[in-house]
Amino acid sequence: MAVSLELSATVRSETGRHVHAVRRRGEVPAVLYGHNVTPQALSIDARSLQRVWHHAGHSHLVDLALEGGRARKVLIRELQVNPRTTALMHVDLFAVNLAEKLTVEIPLIPIGESPAVTELKLGVLQQIITSVKVECMPGDIPALLNVDISGLTEIDQGIRLGEVPLPERVALATGVDPDELVLKVAQVRVAVEAEEAEAAVAVEGEAEAAETTGDETESS
Repeated sequence: MAVSLELSATVRSETGRHVHAVRRRGEVPAVLYGHNVTPQALSIDARSLQRVWHHAGHSHLVDLALEGGRARKVLIRELQVNPRTTALMHVDLFAVNLAEKLTVEIPLIPIGESPAVTELKLGVLQQIITSVKVECMPGDIPALLNVDISGLTEIDQGIRLGEVPLPERVALATGVDPDELVLKVAQVRVAVEAEEAEAAVAVEGEAEAAETTGDETESS
């Protein structure tokens, strides 16, 4: 069953240091801005926001109803979380125009298995970037972008942004470099460093043995 991405909000009068009162009520201070909207200070039930955020992230449209009024489409643009308690502290909501393109950040999710990693054991999968900005109409926003890694069979082989399939009517945002590396098969540095350390110890041991032999020769 699909989860309804709906939020209800109320106008708040508390600002600045007084927003603590909002949080004590179990609500999250919010700001609504965007297309044809005068920025408004709002408050939203914390549990409802947590549920919607879990499913919506930054890329799903959410229906926001302001004090029982007509719902409008918004995106969660920024969500501040307390790093110690994980409590939601503040949220920015962007009202969208359904007739205009948007720039949104979409997660990049590896799918499949890399033979270089799982079969040949040549290295590990290293993901350099986890999301990318794209341009599209609000109704065409993808939930995520799949990055198929099944063709990675060699060390240092990777996939660049320009090689990631995009849905119809979705394009990389202006300024995004299609040659930027998304992920690659990286050599396991721990094993390499261990081998280098062992080699260094062996060389040092040989040097000490040679020095000891030289000392014994001189003393004789």
